[in-house]
Amino acid sequence: MKTNFFVIAGMLFFSAFAKAQTHYDYRQDSLQFKMYTRLYIGEKLEVDSLTVKKIFCDFCSEKQMDVLQQEAMRQSMLERYNPKYRKPGEHRLALVVRFSKKDFKNLNEQNE
Repeated sequence: MKTNFFVIAGMLFFSAFAKAQTHYDYRQDSLQFKMYTRLYIGEKLEVDSLTVKKIFCDFCSEKQMDVLQQEAMRQSMLERYNPKYRKPGEHRLALVVRFSKKDFKNLNEQNE
């Protein structure tokens, strides 16, 4: 009788511990986009120009692509402070952005 109790208690403890160890996965409710940008740094280590080369999204509307482009520009401007890009010349950046599915869908409905 005691061994059955310990076995059942151990199984309950183990299942509760295993349940607590599961982590929340971002892929369940968000979309991930990859973007390529080019950052041109001048001789005085200032940004000469910034261009968004490619945004990988096959199903995006024009409004959504515009928001993604603005986000790519914003992240590229933040990356200019990275010591790796503090050299004169052209730097190619690959950026990854995540949006929640609900927020990304609402981008189309805001202007309508």
